[in-house]
Amino acid sequence: MTTPIRVTIVDDHPVVRQGVKNVLAYHPDIEIVGEAESAATLFRDLDEFCPDLILLDIRLPGASGIEITRRLKQQHNWIKIIILTTYDDDEYLSEAIQAGAEGYLLKSASPTVLAAAIRRVAEGERLISPSLMDTMLREFQQMSQGQDDFRAGLTDQELEILAMIADGATNREIAAAMFISEVTAKRKVQEIMEKLGASNRAQAAAEAARRGLV
Repeated sequence: MTTPIRVTIVDDHPVVRQGVKNVLAYHPDIEIVGEAESAATLFRDLDEFCPDLILLDIRLPGASGIEITRRLKQQHNWIKIIILTTYDDDEYLSEAIQAGAEGYLLKSASPTVLAAAIRRVAEGERLISPSLMDTMLREFQQMSQGQDDFRAGLTDQELEILAMIADGATNREIAAAMFISEVTAKRKVQEIMEKLGASNRAQAAAEAARRGLV
């Protein structure tokens, strides 16, 4: 028989803790080994609970779920953490993932989804509530777009050439280093200056330095 996944519930509302216990009682591969209403209670009894995974609320007395996650990952990094919250909030989501939580699930999730999330995270997967996936994808797209804007659309090769321009390399030296013709090197330098809005090589080097590209 497979060893059950040992789960501790941390939530300051007794009704929520009881509800989660009732739901998970129907899943023999998941065992509730403890519950806590605050960080103080959790860390006091953590060695006794010895959980594989913690279902952790965001808003708690004394310390937030984010703060608890950071501490757990510093001291007990083998314990998996799923943030279980009512907050459909991209800032909380971002902070939780950065703190080290393996999962972020809304309390509106169905019992089946909750049990499946526990299993998946216990097996080493990361999981985000489906309703929040669009939010995270939009953030990544915005970050990517911001990075593209910062680079002024320069390719990796153009960034290499830009670094040589900043070092004072001539078109001939750039051509030799990049294994291209001098005519091609001259054209690429011109294209780089246009992308940076620079009228000469000195301005291109200055703009590259301002953007932190060299």
